Amino acid sequence: MTYHWNFSSIVQYRQLLYQGLLGTLQLGSVSLASALLIGIVIGLLRTSQPLAGRFLGGIYVGFFRNIPFLVQLFWFFYAIPVLTGVQAKPFFAAWISLSLYGGAYFGEIYRAGIQSVEKGQWEAARAIGLGYVDVMRDIVLPQAIRRMIPPLTTQAIELVKLTTVASTIAYFELLYSAKLVSDQELRPLEAYTAVAVILISLLLVLSFIAARLERRLQAAQ
Repeated sequence: MTYHWNFSSIVQYRQLLYQGLLGTLQLGSVSLASALLIGIVIGLLRTSQPLAGRFLGGIYVGFFRNIPFLVQLFWFFYAIPVLTGVQAKPFFAAWISLSLYGGAYFGEIYRAGIQSVEKGQWEAARAIGLGYVDVMRDIVLPQAIRRMIPPLTTQAIELVKLTTVASTIAYFELLYSAKLVSDQELRPLEAYTAVAVILISLLLVLSFIAARLERRLQAAQ
């Protein structure tokens, strides 16, 4: 049996797909910004001098990295109403889940970047009287950030891809818009293929921007 592709019926839903793309971009950008900030805090805790800071950072990373993201998403979406009596909106639950989950991965990237700076530079800086904050700001971070860019951009793309999971709690993003189109036209192959093309195009653009940024940083060195 030969399947006859027909995208003409999908084209009329381009506005719906566009709204889904906007939902993906909105959730992805807000979650990425939050995850990067959380990652900074976790990365600093993981490399801090007090044992308590390293312990707390390790607990956070171990917890959020080892629980499947879908489980976390469902927990925040269904548990918040039970615990607070307030119905969690799909965007809020997805944003919190992506931020905390992504923050654990970004935190490990920050930790690895900071620890990649040779200990001799730390010791030399402390020997001339520089404090911890001064060493981090003036010596460690300028070197570490350049080394962290490749894994940070890779993880950022992975986080954007994870936004599609938010369709499971009825958040209106690309995958959810494809489901609506498929239900209306009974053309799931065309609907999901169209969304796949849009997502691939979006991720290729992000990858291109990341590659350009890496080359500029390498040239600056």
